[in-house]
Amino acid sequence: MHWKLPLAALLIAAASPISAQDRPAAIYSSLQVNAGLGYGVYHDDFEGAGIMEGPTIWFDIYPNKGPNLLKGFGLDLEARDISFGRPPTQPSNLREDSTGGGVIYSWRHFRNFSPYGKFDREIGGIDFHTADPHYNHDAKLFNAYGWGLECRLVKHVSVRAGYELQQWQRLFAYPGYRGVELNPRGVTVGAFYEFHHIHTRAEINEK
Repeated sequence: MHWKLPLAALLIAAASPISAQDRPAAIYSSLQVNAGLGYGVYHDDFEGAGIMEGPTIWFDIYPNKGPNLLKGFGLDLEARDISFGRPPTQPSNLREDSTGGGVIYSWRHFRNFSPYGKFDREIGGIDFHTADPHYNHDAKLFNAYGWGLECRLVKHVSVRAGYELQQWQRLFAYPGYRGVELNPRGVTVGAFYEFHHIHTRAEINEK
């Protein structure tokens, strides 16, 4: 099966800003959701050196509450399609799709720059050619490790550049043969919008 990412632009609508002077209670953000769209260039690591490209979408969810030790931790959800720019040395149908999620940590020490690191558990689908005409696709679980930098451009809009290493379960394994190790890795550059869920302290106290 395939995970085909939508290539349409994200439609983003922001709620009207709320001023603290409009309410008697202080206002704070209890939840932040980042919705992002990017483009990646990856070493596909299949049958030798090959560079391929494709789009990525992601959502990062930060609770922004709880113990100080947990501030900056959030949930990362991603989907990726690496199928463009296929080199002639690779199978003509080669593509690597993935979707999954995990944990992300954003170090918010600077005003406009935030280094981050993430660990995701994902499922990947890969297309290829073999001597068996009925076996041209497989799906494997893998771990993905990533790190990078986010930079705020304007209010609620930031850009991200990050590196990711994927460690797939081995392909073509059978009793007596360990199979083929697959470690795609690459760089993704994109932008995201920050949605904030706003509550007043008075509203929280009423619940």
